[in-house]
Amino acid sequence: MAVTEPLRRRFRLSVALPASLLSEVRSLRDKTVKAGFVGRALAVFRVDDVFIYRDLYGLRDQDREASLLATLLSYMETPQYLRKRLFPLSKPLSYAGLLPPLRTPHHPTASRSDMVEDGEFREGVVVSCRGSLSLVDVGLEKPIKVHKRLRPGLRVTVRLSKKSGSVYGEHVSRTVPRLYWGYRVIDFDKPLGILVKTCGDALVIATSKYGDSIVDVSERLAQSLRRSSRVLVLFGSPREGLRDILSRESLELSRVTDYVVNTIPHQGTETVRTEEALYATLAILNLLAP
Repeated sequence: MAVTEPLRRRFRLSVALPASLLSEVRSLRDKTVKAGFVGRALAVFRVDDVFIYRDLYGLRDQDREASLLATLLSYMETPQYLRKRLFPLSKPLSYAGLLPPLRTPHHPTASRSDMVEDGEFREGVVVSCRGSLSLVDVGLEKPIKVHKRLRPGLRVTVRLSKKSGSVYGEHVSRTVPRLYWGYRVIDFDKPLGILVKTCGDALVIATSKYGDSIVDVSERLAQSLRRSSRVLVLFGSPREGLRDILSRESLELSRVTDYVVNTIPHQGTETVRTEEALYATLAILNLLAP
C-alpha cells in the first residue's frame, strides 16, 4: 500500500484549547510531557492554528499558564536547527528534551548542502542583512543568501535553489509549500466567545459529551466540512465543559456554534481528558475530510 503525502488540507483547520489545559498536573516535567502529547496530535492531524483562550477569564489571571503552553507548543513546532536562535534558555523549557520530535515536512534532517534538492522548501531565521541581501540560517553548513531585505531575527520560509554548487534562497509565503507546514500558536488573551466571533465565517464545531453523537451527524458534518474554507474546533477544560465556560459570557453553546458533537459516544470513563478528546475528534475529522 502506498504511503500518502501529508498534503495541506483544502480548508484551514484551527483548534481552540483552554489556558488551563496543563493545570491538572503539578510538576513542570509532567506539564511538558502532556504538552508533548498535544503537539503531536496537532501535527499528526495537520492542524494549522491552535488558539489558547482564557477559560477562566475574569476569575483569575491565566497569562502564566497560557504562556507556558504556548511556549512548549511553539518550541515543538520549530525545526530543531532553529531552536537555539529563537528560544533562549528559560525555566519553561527545562524539560524540553522530553518533547517528542514532530518529523513533519518542515523539519528536515539533512544538514549538508549536497543533500538538499533544488526547489526544496525550508524554514529559516534571518541572521543579518546588508542592503538588499539577507543571510538566512536554514540548517545547513552556513547561512544562505536571499536577495531581499529581511529583518534580522525574523523566521521565514525560503525556496532553495542550487547554482554552481552553491545554495541560494528565495523568500516565499509560508502558504506556498503544498505539503503540511506545521501549526501556528496564538495566545488569545480573551474568552472563548470573543474568539468564536473573531473567526467570522468559520465552521464552528464544539466537542461535548452532551452533544449529538458523531454516529448521527457524521454524514451531514462531512458535507459541511467539504463546503468550508475554515474550520474551528472547540475543546473544554479539564474541569469544565464548553457550556459552563460560555455561560460566564451569557452565551449558549448551541447558538454560537454550528455543531455540538459527542465524538466519543458510550465513553467508558466518567470523564475524557482534553488531550484524549483532541486525538479522538481530530481523527474523526481526518476520516470525514482527509
